[in-house]
Formats: sequence, structure tokens, C-alpha cells
Amino acid sequence: MKRMIVVGHGGYAEGVRLNMEMIAGVPEQMYFFDLRKGEDLADLENRIKTQLESFGADEVLFACDLLGASPFRVAAMQCAEHPGRYFAVAGLNTMAFLETSMNLDSELSIEELANLSMETAKTAIARFPE
Repeated sequence: MKRMIVVGHGGYAEGVRLNMEMIAGVPEQMYFFDLRKGEDLADLENRIKTQLESFGADEVLFACDLLGASPFRVAAMQCAEHPGRYFAVAGLNTMAFLETSMNLDSELSIEELANLSMETAKTAIARFPE
């Protein structure tokens, strides 16, 4: 099974959850973790590790708010410990979250799902008028 963990600062993950819930619903394979004010990296890492332990051998795509920031570092450390099974991306937008969530049950590998999420985020950026 493929799962997706959204992780970020403050209310980022909760905001993504609320956004998705209003637009299309939230698949049961999606999880949301925020690094809260006053919390340190170890706190966030422990909460995520506890969740990951319940996944067994499932594949995981982490979607982080900022490349290189603390939540991304936690995700990257997990990816390094589970090469080929865990991937992390950063900077996704609503369209990317929706597209990725709709493909969690598809035949795409977790790596292909990571690539799809990044490509969707890029193509969903627009300017009006052009």
C-alpha cells in the first residue's frame, strides 16, 4: 500500500487537510503532521516514527512544505533509512495534492507518484493575464 504524509511548519499540514477535505475529500492513506510552536525536531520525528511503525512495509511519500527545512529533514532521514520505499518532495500546491491523492491506489510506483506530484505542481502554476 502507498501512503502519503504531509508535514510542515505551524498549521501547514492541517491547512492542506482542510483544503483537500473541502474540495475532494481526504483519502484514508493520507496523514498530516505539523511542527508546532515550542516543539523541537525530536518531537516531530517521534510522532512521525510512531505513525511509520504502524505502516509495516508500506511505501511512503512525504510531502513537505519547504525544501531543506526541519520537517523536510525529518522526512529525508526516513527516506535515507528506507531507500526505494520512502520518497520526499517539497513545495507541492493544491493541484498536486489532489492529483497525488487520487493516484495513491494506482499502479504507479511510489517513485513515479513522487515524480507525478512534482510535475503536477509545476504545470499548475499560471499567471493571468499571460
